[in-house]
Amino acid sequence: MGNYVRFPITNVEGDLVAQYRNPREKLYASLELNQVAFPKTGMVVSQTPLGAAFTADAPCENGMWVVADKAAGAINPPTGTNDVPMGIVYTTEKEYDREHYGLQRFGRKIAGDYPRVGLFGIGDTFTTNCLQYSKSNFADEATLLAALKAIDTTPLYVIPGNSSDLADASAKAVPEIVKAAGIPQTGIYAKIVKFYTIPNGGIGVKYQIMRV
Repeated sequence: MGNYVRFPITNVEGDLVAQYRNPREKLYASLELNQVAFPKTGMVVSQTPLGAAFTADAPCENGMWVVADKAAGAINPPTGTNDVPMGIVYTTEKEYDREHYGLQRFGRKIAGDYPRVGLFGIGDTFTTNCLQYSKSNFADEATLLAALKAIDTTPLYVIPGNSSDLADASAKAVPEIVKAAGIPQTGIYAKIVKFYTIPNGGIGVKYQIMRV
């Protein structure tokens, strides 16, 4: 078991999604664009394939932070906060069939596939459950959720994910929730605005990009 843990994809008790889904079905992160510039400015990368890091066991998911470097010829997970150009995956959801639909069924893109990536701008705001946390900062899920409920007095932040020591191999490009001490001095980070719900009722957070 690694030190990094995925944010819960399903909701707490009472979540309709958790009640009616097959418990053996693998679910993926969801994303809602709240206020972003890239659809209007054209800062979107959609014709560059995913790199070898994205596999069937670690597919690309909506809400992942990736490095969309066209010159490199591939979209890859970030290796640090200063990787550029960095953006967020926001590929349109697809109904695969009548039984597998909706936000948390997205995540079947692997190396060679073409996601849609919006390049970050200061002030961009998203709601998502595509997150991870370190057990060094939050001992368990209950500790994390308590910290999220207290952000008015003790802010939390989001930085590019750590690509090593993961409890879940699919989290290579998943951004990480950190405490104030974890804010990078240079490079990209976001501030959590609200402990919230994603459109399908699951729990998530709203965060705003503070520096790119």
